[in-house]
Amino acid sequence: MLTEDEALAYGEAARGVVGDVLVRSQVAKFKKIRFHTHENIGYGDINLPEEEMQTRALALLFGPQSAGGKVLAGFDEEGIGSALAGAGTLIKTIAPVFLLCDPRDIGVAERVRDPHFGIPALYIYDKYPGGTGLSEALARRAGDLFSSIRAAVDRCPCKSGCPSCVGPGGNKAGTACFLDALG
Repeated sequence: MLTEDEALAYGEAARGVVGDVLVRSQVAKFKKIRFHTHENIGYGDINLPEEEMQTRALALLFGPQSAGGKVLAGFDEEGIGSALAGAGTLIKTIAPVFLLCDPRDIGVAERVRDPHFGIPALYIYDKYPGGTGLSEALARRAGDLFSSIRAAVDRCPCKSGCPSCVGPGGNKAGTACFLDALG
């Protein structure tokens, strides 16, 4: 996080920080697809430089005193990662309904131990340079978002995780336990 402009509290569940972030991404592979039929005709490695973008983000922080942090403290590092990844997948799917935007307009990054804050964190960021105000708008609706993503996990009929809820190979039980603490 480059700047911390606004601090928010979501009851006992978590705290939030809205500010500027630097997002880096790098493409590592490519896939060749035939026009019109979408047939996969090949793939391979690619060597491109990193892309950097400064944008706005909401960082959801789960410190040891927060309800979310207390649940995460009961998991090992892999369990924390899978619970945060499951919550991140759900946020990426459901937040656009609250923001009235396209799912590709926001990005989500999970950190088991964030280097800036030193605690588990979820970053929800605008995918446009300088930001478009989506993360700020979501900061005001985070409580409703937590309730909605928990309800989505309950409604999904899968047993351990699927692309519709916490993602393929996700930890549905761990994510549900984590989301219960968020309210």
